[in-house]
Amino acid sequence: MSVRPSTSLLVAAAVLLWGGASLAQPIGGTLSLAVQAEPNGLCLITTPLAVSYQLMTYNVYETLLRYTADGDLIPLLAESYEVEEVEGGATYTFHLRSGVLFHDGTPFDAGDVKYTFDQLLSPAVASPNASSFDFLREVVVVDERTVRFVTKGKGAPLVGYLASAKGVGILPEGANLEALRTHPVGTGPFVFEEWVPGDHLTFVRNPTYWQAGLPRLERVVVRFISDAAASLAALQAGDLDLVDRMLAESALQLEGDPRFKVVSGPMNLAQLLAMNNARPPFDKLLVRQAISYAIDRTAIIAATDLKAEWGTPIGSHACPLNPYYVDLTGRYPHDPARARALLAQAGYPNGFKATIVLPQQYEIHVRAGEVIADELRQVGIECTLELVDFSSGWLARVYNQRDYDMTVIGHDQGIEPAANFKGFERIKADGTSDYYWQYTSPFLRDLLARGKDTFDLTERKAIYAMVQTHIADEAVCAWIQDPHLLEGMRAGVMGFVALPIYVIDLGAIWLEG
Repeated sequence: MSVRPSTSLLVAAAVLLWGGASLAQPIGGTLSLAVQAEPNGLCLITTPLAVSYQLMTYNVYETLLRYTADGDLIPLLAESYEVEEVEGGATYTFHLRSGVLFHDGTPFDAGDVKYTFDQLLSPAVASPNASSFDFLREVVVVDERTVRFVTKGKGAPLVGYLASAKGVGILPEGANLEALRTHPVGTGPFVFEEWVPGDHLTFVRNPTYWQAGLPRLERVVVRFISDAAASLAALQAGDLDLVDRMLAESALQLEGDPRFKVVSGPMNLAQLLAMNNARPPFDKLLVRQAISYAIDRTAIIAATDLKAEWGTPIGSHACPLNPYYVDLTGRYPHDPARARALLAQAGYPNGFKATIVLPQQYEIHVRAGEVIADELRQVGIECTLELVDFSSGWLARVYNQRDYDMTVIGHDQGIEPAANFKGFERIKADGTSDYYWQYTSPFLRDLLARGKDTFDLTERKAIYAMVQTHIADEAVCAWIQDPHLLEGMRAGVMGFVALPIYVIDLGAIWLEG
């Protein structure tokens, strides 16, 4: 066996604490913020919903490691770790922080880490987020402050996953997952106070938080407002302090008004037109390629973002913030004539009819769908737009039941490249896809397995470049853009930082005055 040197891809974490740059800002005040969708549960082991992850991660639940705004991995509940290659796999040994308490007053230790991952991987629990850790053999408690992860193969994505995957926030040992769904308990800077379905979610400051001086807010009230005009009006009236992921025209109305500011930057979100690869005619490559040529990304960005600099075109399932990103936007230039020719070659010279299902809470996807429908109509594809509720309609019907033709949605992207392609690895016993895109490829799965089983950075970059190129060539989806994050807020809201993962970092925010 061999020990990975400290200069390898997976290095021991530095002793850098989140928020340590300055703790001189005042503590107090209530932040009222609006998000577009509502969680369907607050236990991240049992829900795949992005808004649940966005609000709970780093705020209520803490992970062993975390990402900074620059995409660097730093310690959180783990102070350091070592990686050792062994026959048939690897071991990752984490040394845990002492003096950390859960919100219910119980001390944090290695048993909590093991319990969390045992629940995440339990067949009885059937977590929708378990597939990320198919390479994890077991989690072993070495002692109270030391825990060891044993992997099948190298398990190269593990460290990145421990900072960002859904379901890796550490739970108290023995906690009931159903109880956590409505009353979460973590070690984070904020304690859950109440959830009023359909209205708001409230967090309060954790008085025993292990990092002195944090958080700086006394209370956070998260309101669920899907209507962009309503959230903008509430912000301008003083009823809100911050609007998350606001529409471009709302951001334009705030620019130039000294009472407000807009924080913007790449969202690290892959907006795409997903096609049901198992449903005719989308099971034909020529049809999917035709649709990809019919789409004009520039027109979609103009319609949804209003400023060219507020959206970045993408051509595969990765965004420019990812260090493994390959620019494939030239793969399918806007070419309606070629699209019509491919449709004729596929046996649809007169086009066909289809439905685009759109999540009504996300206006950016609704607008993109409207533009796409017009563009597809120009090549002979007549599209009906169907707006559905995100949780009860899109998540239940499109994502879980795979009952759709096409849909526009955004996929939050990870810094760890393996995180972005997990759907391609979800396979049923008969070898068909178990993911809502319904695309499968043994070649692609082999590439992804190789990407997990090497620590060599150059080799991993080559593998994931092949992955991105393969799915673009196969036109599994029609990728559109990485829309930029537009966070509208009062001028006195300070400390907001945009993370490269789909998380609002509430612990860093403070209120001026």
